Amino acid sequence: MRSVTTILNRAKRLDRFMGRVITLGGMTIIAAVLGILIFIGKEAYPLFRAPRSRESAPVRLAPCAALLADETGTALATLDAGRGLTATIAGRSLVLPPGGPALPWTSVTAASSQGHFAAQGADGRIFFCEMQWDKPAETTDPGLWNAQPVWKGGIPSETITLLQARSLPASGIAASSTWRLVAKDAKGRLNWSETEEEAQTPLSWKTVDMPGGESPRCALWSADGTTLFVGTTQGTILAVNLGGLPRVEATAAFGEPVTALGFVLGQTSLLAGGEKGTLKALQMLRQDGQTTLQIFHQFQSMNGPVAGFMASQRDKRFLVWSSDRLAVDHLTTESRLFEAVVPDLRAGSLSARGDRIFAVDARGDLRSWTLDAPHPEISAKILWGKVHYESYPKPDYVWQSSGGTDDFEPKLSLVPLVFGTIKGTFYAMIFALPLAILGALYTSQFATPRLRDTIKPLIEIMAALPSVVLGFLAGLVLAPLFERSAMKVLLFPAATLILALALFPLWRKLPRRIRLGWGTGWEVLWVVPLLLGGLALASAFGPAFERTFLGGDFRGWLLHSHGLTYDQRNSLVVGFAMGFAVIPIIFTISEDALSAVPKSLSSASLACGASPWQTAWRVVLPTASPGIFSAVMVGLGRAIGETMIVLMATGNTPVMDWSPFNGMRTLAANIAVETPEAPVHGSLYRLLFFTAALLFCLTFLLNTAAELVRQHLRKRYESF
Repeated sequence: MRSVTTILNRAKRLDRFMGRVITLGGMTIIAAVLGILIFIGKEAYPLFRAPRSRESAPVRLAPCAALLADETGTALATLDAGRGLTATIAGRSLVLPPGGPALPWTSVTAASSQGHFAAQGADGRIFFCEMQWDKPAETTDPGLWNAQPVWKGGIPSETITLLQARSLPASGIAASSTWRLVAKDAKGRLNWSETEEEAQTPLSWKTVDMPGGESPRCALWSADGTTLFVGTTQGTILAVNLGGLPRVEATAAFGEPVTALGFVLGQTSLLAGGEKGTLKALQMLRQDGQTTLQIFHQFQSMNGPVAGFMASQRDKRFLVWSSDRLAVDHLTTESRLFEAVVPDLRAGSLSARGDRIFAVDARGDLRSWTLDAPHPEISAKILWGKVHYESYPKPDYVWQSSGGTDDFEPKLSLVPLVFGTIKGTFYAMIFALPLAILGALYTSQFATPRLRDTIKPLIEIMAALPSVVLGFLAGLVLAPLFERSAMKVLLFPAATLILALALFPLWRKLPRRIRLGWGTGWEVLWVVPLLLGGLALASAFGPAFERTFLGGDFRGWLLHSHGLTYDQRNSLVVGFAMGFAVIPIIFTISEDALSAVPKSLSSASLACGASPWQTAWRVVLPTASPGIFSAVMVGLGRAIGETMIVLMATGNTPVMDWSPFNGMRTLAANIAVETPEAPVHGSLYRLLFFTAALLFCLTFLLNTAAELVRQHLRKRYESF
């Protein structure tokens, strides 16, 4: 008895120990999954954090009419008609080298974000300036920096009020830069002139004819200097082409007198501000030989006449100010990142990085703020709504994370990716579900034990094939094969069905010994010659069908008759390859569920006179439906998360089209494609983490819903 008691106690201790080990292992797995989810959420959270700003202590400067900050926001230049150009670095006034127009200046243009401006001195000469900052590479101490304004020009001119100057790069080896100027004369007429910065001959001004008695109030040159945008007191914005014969290319009604014009990064979108504080963005569109000036964004009002703009050189944010308020808006999201009230505001400035904001009032008090908005281009509307991007005629869902220029605007809509995920899963399940479930039904209910023991291991071996191998074969073998034999592939199902219907009466008349020639439970082998016959029929009649009904060119017929393009790597290829990967999972779980149905149910059905097919369809299949539904959900989750097959077998184009003849881009494949291109902690980097969290949540919700449905079916049939 003592030895038996000892053995029982030892077994109980071992059971308790193993129970704790298993519990610890399960809790560790749960903790690891939660830890991964928390980490993903932590990396994605900054995308949706509200912008934060902090004001620095004010500094006293002399009153000025314009401000210009360097890239870091540490050095600051001021422009004023009476005092000319001054500069400060970290509160330290700098002594500038001699040069520039004679004081006092009669007029000065607003400084661009690159530090370019033009000024006319008391002697009538016009000078051009590029504000540069001398920052020794061996130090980061602002106390060692110096201002280096580069003055050029000194061109004689009649006295005129300068509005804007544009520097155009030199076009020849020895040529100097060209400047285009726009100004108003004493009669309020708009004039423009072009000169080289080294010229000494007096400027020749040309009057811009305004249509319909419009009175110009502000003007702005385009990036190439060929188009002059003019805002009028009548509330109209004109695009005047001065590249050849002067003409008004396009007009847009603004709705109130236009007081200021500006550009955002890239100088494609035109910013316009009105007398009542209205802010809008416009773009030039050229379609079907016509040019239009389209208003495509509108922002919060400034509650007063808009005085000026300044754009960031990193993204599409811009600074706008009026007489008592300044704000930072983002072009694409139309969101306000920063706003402050500054009484008697005279000028504002935004650093090139867009993280420092400056404002000076009538007393010369300089106020400054730091702005922390690392991901202003991300919002719920950007991710899930239609957005009107630059150079697009209308709002749309677009994913395009990178471009060929620094001023490219990322387009980060997740809708095409979600659509591509659903589309790829749909085509894969269309191919996989019938084959897997009907195959499992036949194997469990009709096949002989020997055939079942042969088929099931072979199907399960399919699951061991790496998805990268399937994607490789699909992209390099199946895709070209489908393209060469597209007509045969599309006719194959119909040809097989027609052949089966034609042979069915003959099959019914065949002697039983011939129909069962393979043996009972092996009838499925008759499908092999049927499929081969269907393939032969499709191969024989495919070219003739294409010549007769499709003009001899299937791809051309798709394009001209239906507007569809045939991509070599399309949804059919993805559906076949991904279905091949999903079939083993659905088949195995479904076959286990069907085989687990109690034999008493099927025997009772057969005893009541039902045929084997009626028993399988009406008794066994409904009873095993909870397990089959679980198999479908597991296969669906596998298809949603598939990466390599979609990555290698499609063109990864984020298009929203249900056509089976073009590709798609899925959420999982997008992560694989974009990860090497995503700078750490950048918007794309964090958006990929958000995509991963979205996939995680999608799979979790799908599995939860599947379990609820499975439990409902289980209670209904009370077999599991």
